Amino acid sequence: MMNTNQIIYGLAAAPGIAIGSALIFDPVAAVDVAVSASHTDEVDRLNAAITEVDAAIAALEATLRDVGKVEESEIFDAHRMLLGDPGLHDRAISLIVESGMGAAHAIGVAGEEQAIELLSLDDEYLSARAVDVRDVVGQVQRRLTGAHGLVERLLFPAVVIARDLGPSDLMSVPRERLLGFALAAGGLTAHSTILARALGIPAVIGLGEEVLHIAEHTLLALDGTAGSVQIDPPAEELARLRGAQADLNARTQALRADVGLPSVTRDGTQIALVANVATPVEARVAREWGAAGVGLLRTELLFLERPDLPDEAEQMALYAAVAAELPNTPITVRTLDVGGDKHLPAFPLPHEANPFLGWRGLRIGLSRPDILLPQLRALLRAGANADIRIMLPMVSTLDELRQARALLEQARAQLTAEGLAQSAYPQLGVMIEVPAAALNADALAREADFFSIGTNDLTQYTLACDRGNAKIANLYQPLDPAVLRLIAMTCEAAHRHGRHVAVCGELGGDPAATALLIGLGVDELSCGSSNLPLVRAAIRAAHSGECADLAQRALASASAADVRALLG
Repeated sequence: MMNTNQIIYGLAAAPGIAIGSALIFDPVAAVDVAVSASHTDEVDRLNAAITEVDAAIAALEATLRDVGKVEESEIFDAHRMLLGDPGLHDRAISLIVESGMGAAHAIGVAGEEQAIELLSLDDEYLSARAVDVRDVVGQVQRRLTGAHGLVERLLFPAVVIARDLGPSDLMSVPRERLLGFALAAGGLTAHSTILARALGIPAVIGLGEEVLHIAEHTLLALDGTAGSVQIDPPAEELARLRGAQADLNARTQALRADVGLPSVTRDGTQIALVANVATPVEARVAREWGAAGVGLLRTELLFLERPDLPDEAEQMALYAAVAAELPNTPITVRTLDVGGDKHLPAFPLPHEANPFLGWRGLRIGLSRPDILLPQLRALLRAGANADIRIMLPMVSTLDELRQARALLEQARAQLTAEGLAQSAYPQLGVMIEVPAAALNADALAREADFFSIGTNDLTQYTLACDRGNAKIANLYQPLDPAVLRLIAMTCEAAHRHGRHVAVCGELGGDPAATALLIGLGVDELSCGSSNLPLVRAAIRAAHSGECADLAQRALASASAADVRALLG
């Protein structure tokens, strides 16, 4: 049992303050694990339940489209694709037939296997898709078992506490009843988190198991901006929080009013402000928050959630759909970036002792042109009607860039011979993630059209610190002067050759670091949609001269702590 007035902290997932009674929700259906007597009956029951769930999701998707909520509807279109995944269905059928499992148990096991595989990936966005798998599987299980969903549980306005929530849970309940939600797990790029931001539902995630021990009906004050949940706060604290709630609502309206303002410093320096996205849904949200394009379109999701490789037409459709959401703006697409902890079901990667130092990113693409070449063809074709720019991940040497450009020219020649429309000459850039690339930036800048600094990997490689290892998390410091010096070196080299430099890692979305990055010479900042208004405000508050002075002091600092002190 939690103590009165205790505060627990997690990740700020969706801004806002919610004050109300706690409701504990366990989305996992109770499943009979007894061995089934009739394989045929259980297969029929499973197929019928899947058909019913598919129809229900389709109806929700259509309703959302009818009321103009296209971005939300596309999340559920993706859910229908997950539900119809042959791998999921075939695995469940196999468990029924070969192991005698009941339908609900079998689909649960099959879904959990997929979810665990996604959670093992070293990519927050892709790991977050595990929640979507569990969501659709849970709906099927509830059809089979008659268990209740959130809509049947949430009969009064409340702050919902759960281990995790799926998009269907959020969209199934009346908005006025869902004051906010607090999750033990969750991800910042999960669809439920994206929906919470879009719908204005305050949310805190990553609170740990502790939050599940809160007693139901306890009064909670959830702060989705600070990432905190206060348990049974006293009257004076409630009054303060209600005042803060009103102030936050006013500030949010002001940020929305500033969406159309240019991202320019006080002295007139223009900084391109673009978004990191992976789907057309996210691109639309980015447009609503005033993104001037896409600085990082992740393409891995198209490859990872399927048993086969996507063909050229499917890839082109994704790029065109994202570009359509942000017309007449640059769309920078990162070629397939797998390896490390990210594996393709259709293309198993070999075991490696040091996978993050091994066969990953562009290294795979160059050695497997049968994977990279169709993607380059799709990018060129999508670029016939949009400003598609191509970005290469995990570049270490100039020779890799040259090999990739040669493949791009091969793709161009093929399309020309086939008479297919394509981009004239798209920009080809490289990600600066490896210290060697930063140290060799001058040579790369002679042949690359732009740079984009991936501060997440650049930090872990510079500091020899696995960012997923909790035991050395204290060493993972993007503001370490060593990392900042590599960023400054990259910008200086790029500008000597007339190239622009973007930052698309987490540091690019941190408004506290905006002035520093401008001072280091960064021309473009790319971040998640929810951070766009905050970074825009930071750009507009900055002065390039003051930023340059701040950068020089940061570069002369001895530690990340000293840099943080400079940033206030």
